[in-house]
Amino acid sequence: MSKKDFYSLLNVSRSATADEIKKSYRKLAMQYHPDKNPGDKKAEEKFKEITEAYEVLSDTKKREMYDQFGHAGAQGFGGAGGPFGGAGGFGGFGGAGAGGAGAGAGGDPFQDIFGDVFGEIFGNARGGPGAGGARARRPSKGTDLRYTLNISFEESALGSEKVISFMRQRGGREEPAKLSVNVPAGVKEGQRLKLAGEGDASGGAAAGDLYVIINIQEHPLFKRNENDVTLDLPIVYTDAILGTNIEVPTLTGKAMIRIPPGTHSGQTFRLKGKGFPKLGGFGSGDMLVRVLVDTPSSLSNKQKELVEELAKSTDTSPLVKAFQDKVAQLMRTRK
Repeated sequence: MSKKDFYSLLNVSRSATADEIKKSYRKLAMQYHPDKNPGDKKAEEKFKEITEAYEVLSDTKKREMYDQFGHAGAQGFGGAGGPFGGAGGFGGFGGAGAGGAGAGAGGDPFQDIFGDVFGEIFGNARGGPGAGGARARRPSKGTDLRYTLNISFEESALGSEKVISFMRQRGGREEPAKLSVNVPAGVKEGQRLKLAGEGDASGGAAAGDLYVIINIQEHPLFKRNENDVTLDLPIVYTDAILGTNIEVPTLTGKAMIRIPPGTHSGQTFRLKGKGFPKLGGFGSGDMLVRVLVDTPSSLSNKQKELVEELAKSTDTSPLVKAFQDKVAQLMRTRK
């Protein structure tokens, strides 16, 4: 394992986001990849180092251990092997080689981060509507194809069956193809579904694979956080004071939520099991409803009179009193 700082190797700060880390790695990988620098041992060594750094920093748990314990923490995850098998070698990319990270090597069929990064190195652009035709060259198989599938927010939660149309090479000529794709419930943005043998085929070689990349459309109400779904619920200030019951939409229907008296803006209520199904069938996430108290910017004369009467009879809250006491103490220390 390299003893160089992983963040420095990838030219990013320690506060870099996952997207910033991936973007920097993609750029460096394309610069130092051995296929673009044949016979250059320094470039090969540099590529191994940045790939090792990316393998750790792209994984949340590994990154936490590295941030806390340095290289010793990363070694706790067996990080010295490199993502392509062996000791960081390059054989078996996307194919049946030495235990690669991609779906083509028997890994997770939904996601292959290294396939995304290296698609631009090995591929060229081709494809019809919806398809980004980045291709990975393999000596014993036809060319792999990629297709971007747009689905709704609800379809990503509940699953769906979609029919896709695209062009591929068969028998030395390009022909149209139409396939049915089963989108599993709980699929995430950017995940890849592998359809084995549905790519290009030519010269008697086995057909390549088709990778369907999921693109989820935004929802006007819901947002996703891992397997939880979040909803912002605006309520009027009187309901926040007095409490009420409100019916809210969920991914599969509706649910009644109790707003207790004295609810404040930003308070969150949890509906267990109303989130996204977890891939593999191990339960579901929750729905988190965040209350936003809508305070009116203008009142009628009658409303003002009522609020003023309420203010006269309202005692100072413990929270406000505690704040006022701290401010008074601060002012005394400044004299």
